[in-house]
Amino acid sequence: MKNTCKKFLIGLAAFLLPISGVAQSTPFLNDSQIQMLRNEISGDRAFEHIRVLTQWHRDSGMEGYFKAMDYVADAARKNGLQDVSIIKQPLEGNYTARSAELWIVEPFELKLADIGDHALYLSDGSRDADVTAELVWVGDASDETLKGMDVKGKIVLTNSNPGFAVQTAVHKYGAIGVVAYTTSESKSILDFPDQLPWTRIAPTREGQKDTFAFNLSPRKGDTLRQVLQTIKMHDLFAIGKQTPGGKIKVRAKVDTDIGDENARTGTGMVEGWIRGTKYKDQQIVITAHLQEEQGSANDDGSGSGNILELARVFSKLIKEGKIPPPKRDLRFWWSDEIYSEYQYIRSNPGSEKLMLANLHQDMTGAKQSMGSRVQHLIYNPHSRTSYIDALFESVGNFVILTNNSFIHAGRGGGYPRPFSQPIIATRGTREAYNARFVPYFGSSDNLVFVEGIIGVPSAAMVNWDDTFIHSSDDDLGNIDHTQLQRNNFIIGAMALYLAYAEAEDIPVLAAETFAQGGKRVAKDHHAALQVLSNSDNWNDVHLLIEQGMIRERRALNSMRVVGGSDAKANQTIDRYLKMIDAREASLTAELEELFRAKYGKEPRIVLSPAMLDAAKKIPANIDSLDEYFSKRRRVPTQMHSLMVSETFNFVDGKRSFYDIYKAVRAEALSEGKFFYGTVSFDDVRKILEENVKTGALKLK
Repeated sequence: MKNTCKKFLIGLAAFLLPISGVAQSTPFLNDSQIQMLRNEISGDRAFEHIRVLTQWHRDSGMEGYFKAMDYVADAARKNGLQDVSIIKQPLEGNYTARSAELWIVEPFELKLADIGDHALYLSDGSRDADVTAELVWVGDASDETLKGMDVKGKIVLTNSNPGFAVQTAVHKYGAIGVVAYTTSESKSILDFPDQLPWTRIAPTREGQKDTFAFNLSPRKGDTLRQVLQTIKMHDLFAIGKQTPGGKIKVRAKVDTDIGDENARTGTGMVEGWIRGTKYKDQQIVITAHLQEEQGSANDDGSGSGNILELARVFSKLIKEGKIPPPKRDLRFWWSDEIYSEYQYIRSNPGSEKLMLANLHQDMTGAKQSMGSRVQHLIYNPHSRTSYIDALFESVGNFVILTNNSFIHAGRGGGYPRPFSQPIIATRGTREAYNARFVPYFGSSDNLVFVEGIIGVPSAAMVNWDDTFIHSSDDDLGNIDHTQLQRNNFIIGAMALYLAYAEAEDIPVLAAETFAQGGKRVAKDHHAALQVLSNSDNWNDVHLLIEQGMIRERRALNSMRVVGGSDAKANQTIDRYLKMIDAREASLTAELEELFRAKYGKEPRIVLSPAMLDAAKKIPANIDSLDEYFSKRRRVPTQMHSLMVSETFNFVDGKRSFYDIYKAVRAEALSEGKFFYGTVSFDDVRKILEENVKTGALKLK
C-alpha cells in the first residue's frame, strides 16, 4: 500500500510541476518595470548611508543632527538630485552634550557610564556638572517613597523614568542629580537587561537648579541597587576584591552646550528634487526623518538611507534613458520628525495644495527574525481614503506574495523556491517578507500630511512591534539589507507609477479602487451585522453603510486629479459611482429586512434634541494654517487619540457636527474597538464646540 501511494504521489508531482500560471504581478507596473526596479534598487547601498548616520546622536537641533543633514545633502547631490538645500527652521534650546562620565569613587573605582561609549548614557537636557556625592536608592522616586528620606545634596538611584525622578527627587527634595535604570517604550527590564533607553529631562525652569541624569542598563543599575542594599562584603561588580556594601560615592562630570553655545542653532530639513516636466502642482513628496538618538539604524536611518538610494535609482534610470524625466515633481524630504513637516507647511501656506501624495518610510530595515518584527503597511485614515490605498495595497501584496513561500504556488504552480520573484540584497538575509496592511495609525511623519486641513493622502510604513526602538539596541546589527530593498521597491514602484500616471490609466486605477473598496464595504457590512445581532440600534447599522459608501465615493472621486478634464476618464469614474449607489441600496435593503425579521418593527433613525441641534452646526477650518494649529486644542475625552484626530480631519465646511460624529463613529465601529476604542456623540460634540471657542474652527 505504501509503495502504491508513493508511486501515485511521484506521478502526481511530475504532472503538477510543469504547470505554470501567470506570475503574481500588479496591474500598475508591467514586467519590464518590475524587473528594472528589482535590478536597480539596492539594500546594500542604502545600508552604507545608514552606517554613516548611526555614528551621530541626532536629536533635534544637536550638532549630530546638523552633521547628519550635511551628510545627506552632500549624498543627495552625488545621487543626482536637483536643487538640494538645507531648509532652516526655528527651534528653541539647542542642546549638545560634549562629554559626560559617571564613576564610582568609593569604596572602589569603577566607570559606570561614558557618552563616548554611547550617547544614551546621558539624558538629553542634562546640564553641566562636576560633583561627587553619595548615591542613594529611592525606588520609583515617587512622593510616597521620598517622604522621610534624606536625599538633599545626594545623587539618587531610581528604576523610574529619569525625567520623573528629576521633578520629584531633585526639584522637590533637593537631590543634585539622578542615575536611572529603565527601558524605553514600557519594555520589561527582564527582557532587555543590557539595553540603554533614550531619555530626556525637562529644561530647567526659573527658580530650579540645573541638574543631570545618567542612564544605566537594567543589569548595571540593579547591581548598584544590590550594593546599596547589602551590608555584607561583596564583589558584585567583579572588580577582583571584596568591598563593603551599603554605601557608594559617585562622581558625575558633564559638559554640555546649551542654546547659543552651539555653533549652529535652530533645526531644519534637507530637500532635493527630480523636476517634473508637465504637472507642476502634483508633487510626490517622498519622506523619511533624520532626527533620532545615536544609532537609530532602523528608526529612521533605514528610511533616510532608503530614500537616498531611491534618489540614485531614479536619477540613474533617467540618465541612462531607461525612463523619461517624470511628468510630476519627485520631492525628497529628510526631516526633523513631524516637526519639520508641520513647520514647513505652516510657514509656506498653499504649499500643501501642490502635493499629490506622500510616500513615507519609517523603520523599513528591520531584521525580522530579531524579535516579533512585522512591517506594517499603513492605510490612510477613513477621512483620507483614496486611490493611493489601492495602489499601495496592490504593489505591497505583490512583494508579500512573491517574497514568501506558498506550498500551492511552489509545488503546484512550479514557481522557484522559496520565493517566486525574490528581492534579496547581496549582503542581506534570505528571510521571508513578514508584512501586513494595517488600519491607519499616526506615529510618524505621515500624520502631518493626512491632517484634514492639509489633505494629502499618504502611504506609510512602520515596523512594529520593535523591541529595539529608542534604545542602544537600534543599531546596524539588527538591520537587514534585504528588507531595506523590499520596502524601497514598494515605495519606488508607487513613485514610478505616480510620476507618469495619466487619464488613460483611470480604467485600471478605478477598477482597483472599486475592488479594494468592496473589501472595505464588506468590513462595514460585517460590523453592521454584529450591531444588528446585539441590539436594535438602527442608527449604528445605518451609519456604517451610509458613511462607508460616502468614503468609497470619495476614494473614486480622488482620482479625478489624475483624470483631469478627460471625458472618458471621468465617465469611467462616474460608472463606478453609480455602482456604489446600487451597492448602498442593496445592502441597506438587506439590513432593513434582517432588522424587521429580528425585532418585528420598522427600522428608523432616532435623533436626540442634541443631535438635531448638532445637525444644524457646520464647522469649517479657519483660513490660516499657522493660526489653526496655534489655536487647536486637544480636549480631554474618553476617545482614542486617533479618533480625536479624525474628528478634526472630517471638518470640511460641509459636514455638520452630527455628520462628523457619524463619520468618526463609523470608522471606529468598522475597524473595531481593539484598534480605535469607542466614539460617543458627546465627546465629538465637545471637541468641536471647544475648538469653535478657541477660534481654530468657525461655524458657517
